[in-house]
Amino acid sequence: MKTKVLFSFLLSAFLIIGSANVYSQEDVKEKTNLTGVQKCEKTSFKVYGNCGMCENRIEKAALGVEGVNSADWDKETKMLKLTCDDSKAKVENIHKAIAKVGHDTDKVKAEDEVYSNLPACCKYDRK
Repeated sequence: MKTKVLFSFLLSAFLIIGSANVYSQEDVKEKTNLTGVQKCEKTSFKVYGNCGMCENRIEKAALGVEGVNSADWDKETKMLKLTCDDSKAKVENIHKAIAKVGHDTDKVKAEDEVYSNLPACCKYDRK
């Protein structure tokens, strides 16, 4: 009887600890290392654009940053969802890469000249 109780306790403890660990890993958004530089595993941020051409341009720019594993921009919500190798990709570099192709993010604004060269359908209301 003692063996069954002990086994049940150990199994319950293992399941609780295991599920808490999985949840915490999936829930990671952005991390800051000791120097204050943001890194990411899973993150999302706003990127302004309008159409499918914008989507291709934004995702290609994000994927061009070393360490970015996946990029998915939603034209309805204007949110870019990313997964990254947090030892290589810095969130700031992803923002800069997207701004270089003409799209403002919630942290970096594209240069006016680059924005003005976007196709007419890709121009959004710049605030």
